[in-house]
Formats: sequence, C-alpha cells, structure tokens
Amino acid sequence: MIIIKEIDRKIECYEKYLNKISDELAKMKKLAPERVMLRAVKHRNKYQYFIRKVGSDGNGIYIKKEELNKAKILAQIEYNEKLILLLKDSINNLKKIKAEWIENPFVNAKEKLNIAKKELINMPVVTDEIYIQQWKEQEYKGVSFTDDYPEYYTRQGLRVRSKSEVIIADILDEAGIPFLYEKPLKTKTGVTHPDFTVLDISKRREIYWEHFGMMDDIDYRNNAFLKIKNYEASGFYQHDSMIWTFETSRYPINTKEIRKMIIGIKETLGY
Repeated sequence: MIIIKEIDRKIECYEKYLNKISDELAKMKKLAPERVMLRAVKHRNKYQYFIRKVGSDGNGIYIKKEELNKAKILAQIEYNEKLILLLKDSINNLKKIKAEWIENPFVNAKEKLNIAKKELINMPVVTDEIYIQQWKEQEYKGVSFTDDYPEYYTRQGLRVRSKSEVIIADILDEAGIPFLYEKPLKTKTGVTHPDFTVLDISKRREIYWEHFGMMDDIDYRNNAFLKIKNYEASGFYQHDSMIWTFETSRYPINTKEIRKMIIGIKETLGY
C-alpha cells in the first residue's frame, strides 16, 4: 500500500542522511591518501588488509595491526560512496512514484465518465485497506518544531519529540497499527494535539494516545492532570477512546510492557 505522506517522510529522511554522509565522506577523504583502495585477503582464520593504488594489480602495502585505523577509514569511505549512490537512486525513485501516483483510482475512474453515466455507477464498497490508506493520507497541520529542538526519528523517518515516542511509534508500526502524529483534536477548551491518533478499523473510529514522560516534574504533572481532565470533560475516556502511558526519570518507559500492551489491543482494533 502506497501512502504519500510516508513517501514524503522517507524522502526527507534520506535527504537528511545524504547530506550528513556526504559531509562525513568529504572529511574522511582528507585523512586518506588519494587514488588508493583497500584490499582485504583472508589469511587462515583472519583477514589481512592492504593499501593498493587504484588500477594496480599488486598486493599493495600491508597494514599492520597497530595501524588498523587506516583500513577502517578506507572501508568507511568505500561504504559511504556506495551508500550515497543508493540514497540518490532511492530519492529519485520515490519522487518518481509520488509524481505518477493516482490518489484515488475509484473516484478518478468515475470522474472520467460524463454526467449521464455517473448517475448509473455503483462504486465499490470501501474496503478496510482503502479506508486505512485514505485515513493515513489525510491532510492536517501538526505542531511545528523549533530550530533548537532535539531531533528524534522513528524507523519510518517520522520526526517525534522524545526517545519514548520513537519506541511507541516503532512498535505501532511493527504491529501494523496505523497512526498519525500530533493530529489536531477539538476539545472543550480548544484544539489539542494528542501524541498519537490510532485508527480503530473495526469500528472505523479514532483512538487517542497521550504519553506523559516527565511525571516527576511537579509542573509537568499538574499540566498532565489538567490535560486528562480536559479530555474527560470532552467525552474522551481511558479504556474507551483514550490511552494514557506514563514515565519518570526513575521509572522510564518499559519497551517490553509497551509492546505487550500494543499486541494486546491489536485484535480489538481490527488488525
């Protein structure tokens, strides 16, 4: 299933790493001799490394054990060069897929008919797969990050606000449960942005997940309590349409328990 937002996130993530790896490669090349390559040969149960000039057939200069860092630099340079080429190809391919992607072929096919024929059409019932796709592709404005905010990214390239949110997002992905990050939600006191909005496909409704990660800070704890009261006053309750999780510096998030909880609700959500 192709999700345009996921393609955008992956492009953004790959471009970020492309710039980072390119900068690292330029610095590493200054530490290595020009026009040389690393040659690796297995000798008994170990490997021997040689510095060999490009185009040469000779063994090259043997790298002693105490100079192994030279081999590491040359190997890293070779890896970075290959990675840069693959990242560029991946970015170009993703951009091509995005440019040629048809947003909704069911609606698009109907729009190609004239008005008289449209009235005769019964469109297919929206399957769960299509519903999930359309839900994940909805447009919304989240909360922006300030320039000095720490950068945390999930395995899918989604930027979040903490290491704990990385864990939650990755386990949701691992379980195959669709979610949106910091999607706006209207409450009695205004618009708030739950950390995660999870799709309950069995009832085609949304479940909201707030992770309170600094509960040993008294001001944070008081604000968290007010936030929970606001959710409840707006009709959003734990074990119904809300999920609360908590942690402190002494009792951090437990990956094993979070995974167990997510696997436990997976079937209830229809996955």
